[in-house]
This record gives sequence, structure tokens and C-alpha cells, in this order.
Amino acid sequence: MQTRGTIDRRRFLTGLTVSTAGLALGACGRAAPEPRAGVTTGVDQSALRGKTIRVATFTNSHAASPLYWEQFAPEGLTVDTTTLTSGTDMNQALERDQLDFALFGIVNGFVEAEQGLGSRVIAMAARKGAGLIVEAEAAFKAMEDLRGERIAFKGPSMQSLVLNALLDEAGMDPENDVELVPVEYNDMPAALQRGDVAAFMGTEVNPSTAVASGSGRRLVDPYTTRIGELNSCIWASPRMLDEEPDLCRAAVELQRSAAEHLSPGGENDEAVWRDLIVDQYGLTEDLFTELLTNVGAVWELDERWISQAKAGGADMAGLGILEAEPDYDDLLRTEFMPDRA
Repeated sequence: MQTRGTIDRRRFLTGLTVSTAGLALGACGRAAPEPRAGVTTGVDQSALRGKTIRVATFTNSHAASPLYWEQFAPEGLTVDTTTLTSGTDMNQALERDQLDFALFGIVNGFVEAEQGLGSRVIAMAARKGAGLIVEAEAAFKAMEDLRGERIAFKGPSMQSLVLNALLDEAGMDPENDVELVPVEYNDMPAALQRGDVAAFMGTEVNPSTAVASGSGRRLVDPYTTRIGELNSCIWASPRMLDEEPDLCRAAVELQRSAAEHLSPGGENDEAVWRDLIVDQYGLTEDLFTELLTNVGAVWELDERWISQAKAGGADMAGLGILEAEPDYDDLLRTEFMPDRA
């Protein structure tokens, strides 16, 4: 029997080491190599020759831009890409100098920074990826209609922060006005179909699975809160930050090239995404079409994303997930962004 409760520090930290933020699909796909574009802006090319950078991303996730870094690396720079299912595992590997860069979100990143880990954000990586789903034929029209209902969630996650923000904006208390039911992401669509819950706050591909099957629909736009479209970031290891600033700048450039390949000008390139999601990951065309509306690749750590990350950090502190708000100037390292002067 599940019990109701807030998304508090204890519940977040209990699940931290087993949380995943990626799609649970089939075998891992890898982007096909294309001609190298090179890294040029503000990077000492001679400092890159003969170097290898090790980067990790989630297994079979829409947040997949590091899979494309290799094809944009200049001659002489090798990119060794791996995939994992846990942001915490990636962060620990950064700390042990087993990885140089990794893609994961701010929730475990901020918590583990407070615990003493030294990785820091140097670029953005992915946007969107969340969905609040109700049954397709349900009478619910707005967030307020879920008062008294059971909502499936999983923490720690950006999705849990977004759910709290949506409830807050609707004037609802997650402790008293709804029943929050911990459910694994991949089990959420089935829980909704069985009637175990009235809604779920999930991460892709599960929201799109429910919508594409006709069993569910998106209740609200989840990106209207103070957290916005924030999803995943590129984190650098302590050694990279201290000893290899040119490689940090190169990683930002590679992320920019990958993001512009996937989502040029902020608009998803349908052919590129179809190759990744349908041809490599094996999703159906209907599911891909729905998913494409709720994902995107980004790179620039600008004021928009910084403000959303700060909102997420403030909410984490307010919920007791963090002891205090982070030192954002320390955690969000903009000095590796290309000079726009």
C-alpha cells in the first residue's frame, strides 16, 4: 500500500543512486560518423592534438548529443563516448577521473555537489522531456482538477520538481491536496491504464508512449513554471576544470555542433532525430512523431538557462532536498562559453 507524502529530502536522497533520466528502450544506438567540422572558436588547436576526452550520456535517451561529438571533433582529438543509466554513476566516475565530461541533470548534480563532489556545469545539453499525463477520456481539464487524486511520480528528478511547481502554481499542497505515489517511470503508463493513478508525471519516452497509444493525453504544458524547459547539462570533471581549460572549451564547442546538428536554430531536424529514435533506438513512427514535439538539443549556458537552474536550486532548497541554495557562480561555469565579443 503506497502512502501519500511530499517530495522531500529523504525521499529524494533515498532514490538518488538508482534514478535514471533516460529512455528504457532496446540496444544502445550510436550516431553514424560524418565529416569532421572542427573546433575553432576560442580554442588552442595545438592543445587538443593527441588528446582523448571521455564523455558519457544516458543509454538510449533523447538527451543524446554526446553521441555526436566524435563526428565534429577536429583531427587529433579523440572522443571516447560511453552510455550509462545513472547520473550518479556518471558523477562518481567524473570524481574518480574515469570520465572527463557527462550529461545529466541538476537534481543529483546539485545534491552531490553539496556532498562534496567537484563536477561543474559547463554547457546545456537537452530541453523539455517531461509530461503530465491523464487518461485520454478523463474529465480533467486543468491542474486544479487533480485535487484529491493519485499522481504517479519518481524522484529524484527534474520531473518531480516540475510537478511540485505545477501544484504550487495551482495553489495545491502536495502533502494534503493530492496523493503522490512513487512509481518507476516505465511502469507509469500501465499504472494509468489500470486506474491505479489518475495521472503521472513522467520522463520521455513514457508520456509519448501513452499519448501515441491513445490511452493518455497531456493535461498541461509543464514548461510554464519557473523551472521552464530545463533538462540536462554537460558536467566537467574536477581535473578538466583545474588542468584542461582548452578541453573544457572544446567540449562546449562539440556540444554546440551536436546541438545544432540535432536542433538547428532551436528547431528539431526531423531526419536526424528519426535516424536516432526510429532507426537506431527502434521506436515506432507514431511514437517518434509524438516524441519529437517534446524534446530538443541545446548548448549555450546563457541567462535563460541559468535562471531556470537557479529556480530549480531554490525549489530544491525550499523542499529540503538541499540544505541551502547552491553557490551558482561556482556550479554554473560560464567561462568556457565562446566569446561573443
